[in-house]
Amino acid sequence: MLAELDVMVFIKSHDDLDRTAERVFGALSSEYQTATMDDSGDTYYRANGLGFRAALYPNAGDTLDPEFERFGYGLEITSQFWCVELDTMDLEGPLSEYFARQIAFELDLETGTEVLVETTEESEVYEIRVFRRNPQYRLDQAPTTPKVFVVESRQVEEPFDEDWEEGDLDEGEPEEAPGEGPLER
Repeated sequence: MLAELDVMVFIKSHDDLDRTAERVFGALSSEYQTATMDDSGDTYYRANGLGFRAALYPNAGDTLDPEFERFGYGLEITSQFWCVELDTMDLEGPLSEYFARQIAFELDLETGTEVLVETTEESEVYEIRVFRRNPQYRLDQAPTTPKVFVVESRQVEEPFDEDWEEGDLDEGEPEEAPGEGPLER
């Protein structure tokens, strides 16, 4: 399977995009810059480092994920490397949870992520998990005290589009290569 690693973390913040980018990329110790989406002209923030790309953008309009409607921002982290022998699905779940937990703890914000659990012939099943910092956590506590709690966990099923088949790509439109989604161009 040729696929880049693609991790999504949704962030519930009342700050504007500029302040949220400052906080999120600060927590991730990443330098960031402003960018513009090609198709809509909307502003987002991006960062690169350690073989990953990240894009922070408002979870609204064309980029809205309805399962995370109450979260103001989406952080997409993708790998710059992919290999036919590397199964990125095995990595996405733990990395999604890692980044969601880290941001929830460092910024004391609610975060959410979804992980593919199962693929059937008709649909994909995802587990959605929402994280929040443990309000009783103190630095002097034992390392076994959780820093972050799962405050919501549910599964959603997304049926495949019945009208789409593998041969349905327009002849004039090339298939996107890994790392060349709408935010990476």
